Amino acid sequence: MNLPLQSQTSGFRLARLLLVLLLVVFLGSCSTARLGYSNADTLSYWWLDGYVDFRASQKAKVKQDIARLLRWHRSTQLPQYVQVLKQMQATLVRPSVFEIEASFVQVEQFSQTILLQALPELSDFMLSMDESQRAFLARKFEKNNEDYRDKYVELSPEQQTKKRFKKIVKQVDEWLGSVSREQEAMISRHLEKHPPNYALWLDDSKARQRGLLQLLAQIQKEKPSREVVQTWLQRAIQTSFETSDQHGQRTQSDVSRGAIQQLMVDIIQSASQQQKTHAQNKLQDWINDIQYLIAHQ
Repeated sequence: MNLPLQSQTSGFRLARLLLVLLLVVFLGSCSTARLGYSNADTLSYWWLDGYVDFRASQKAKVKQDIARLLRWHRSTQLPQYVQVLKQMQATLVRPSVFEIEASFVQVEQFSQTILLQALPELSDFMLSMDESQRAFLARKFEKNNEDYRDKYVELSPEQQTKKRFKKIVKQVDEWLGSVSREQEAMISRHLEKHPPNYALWLDDSKARQRGLLQLLAQIQKEKPSREVVQTWLQRAIQTSFETSDQHGQRTQSDVSRGAIQQLMVDIIQSASQQQKTHAQNKLQDWINDIQYLIAHQ
């Protein structure tokens, strides 16, 4: 049976929930990367349980699946991360939108590879979910949406822009070690042309959540085979990573993506040698952490 396009596109969201922590441990402070990855099995299980409330009969298999996926990830994916981080170091010397986009695409490919690798386990888990867990997930989505709405959507346009400005400045500061007045002005000009649209982002997230919940309801109702569920999920994952160019259209998301990439190029080009050295060292710390994890499997 073919799923509606919305369900196909949204079905991978559960997969992303199940696996996102594998990448997140390397997106925070480099000083915690080793600790975070070494405890990723426990952290992943705890985080996921907050979304789906594992039943006693599911817990052992979920823990085994997470451990198996982490072993595969550590031996096959981490070496590739080192190469990408080295490429990012080179990009700091002479950045371009093309190179920034290539880094974006590479991270998306890493994400897709993890999701596709976990297809059998994800299919088994979705088949084992019951109505109470689907309801639990729906309530978790609703709570997250309420928190997001209170934190972002209910603000005035001026407050939204100010919050977004502070977030970007903080990210730049983490990468470069400082933010110049010129760079702050760049961020302000960017936000004048591309103000945050938190309401649209929330609507998009809610639409994807509905699609996922519909897919789970269909699985629970029809009880398809594991192979059928894998086919649905594979199609959903692949569709979710397709660019709008493949559909002959340019979405607001694409425009925003291009704009933030140009902002990144402008900021890097304006960076002082001290700022670039700080970014180089940050990337090198990540490389060292990953190489340590590879060597101590």
